[in-house]
Amino acid sequence: MSSPNAESARHILEALSEGNIDSFVELLDPEVEVHTQRGVRHGPEEVRRWARSKFEHLERRYEIDEVHEAGDTVVALVQVHYIWRESRKIGDTSIVGIVFEFRDGRLLRWRLYEDPMEALEELEL
Repeated sequence: MSSPNAESARHILEALSEGNIDSFVELLDPEVEVHTQRGVRHGPEEVRRWARSKFEHLERRYEIDEVHEAGDTVVALVQVHYIWRESRKIGDTSIVGIVFEFRDGRLLRWRLYEDPMEALEELEL
């Protein structure tokens, strides 16, 4: 059985994969931060804009391989599929680690790691 935070992490990735930004935003803490390779977004409005950004010819889909957790921190090892809109074929896949930190059941911090092992190290800190 999954914890409420692990289920929230799954719902977040599902909402983003489906482009359901409103469902995603409902899961955000007012002080949310999203850390990616391109910088940090602060607050629900900046995070909403980040979530709405799309690639011209590709869709991004998240597929969870593993979930690990300690307290309010959840680490998901995820396959990110980039799918061509027109042909529906996978153009590229990468495996990443995403660290979700929750406060009172809402996403407080998201950190994406290109190296999944670095994400797992967050659980040891």
